[in-house]
Amino acid sequence: MSLGPIRPRFKMVVPGTVDEQIALVAAAVARQNSRCVSRVLGNHVEITVVREDRHRWSPCVQLEFRTSDEGTIVDGLIGPHPNVWTLFAFVNITILSAIGLGLMLGLVQLSLGQTAWGLWTVLGGTVLLAASYLASQVGRRFAAAQTRQLIALLEEALGAEGSRNGNRGRGTKI
Repeated sequence: MSLGPIRPRFKMVVPGTVDEQIALVAAAVARQNSRCVSRVLGNHVEITVVREDRHRWSPCVQLEFRTSDEGTIVDGLIGPHPNVWTLFAFVNITILSAIGLGLMLGLVQLSLGQTAWGLWTVLGGTVLLAASYLASQVGRRFAAAQTRQLIALLEEALGAEGSRNGNRGRGTKI
């Protein structure tokens, strides 16, 4: 199990205008065999798998297109669907809050000479944070095939360097 970032990021430069690149991505997603859906909001594109194939662990790719002197810069973020990401963020914030309160309670109990049972929440919260991180890694492993599908779609649409056949494409990864 890889212990990498929960939401990996990438950046690449592709020739052409922002509108052309967004149109290329939208056209690639619209093909019937892509099994993906997209949503375009200005210079932002969100791509995920179709509802029939979607699971709790299914990935979502968020792309931000911006103009530069070299062409179009594409900033990408691959991670869980925003609903799942929000749940994970809420759970982690709740656990961290409990750890902070437990630490404060335990230190006050220690300063008053009482049994510092509040410090047990620090240990319990740390275990829960580790479990949350491991759950994200398990979800990432379950989502690996769909993540590869989304990346292949982007490589095909944008002509990213290092495509599946080893040929150099139109884009350059940064």
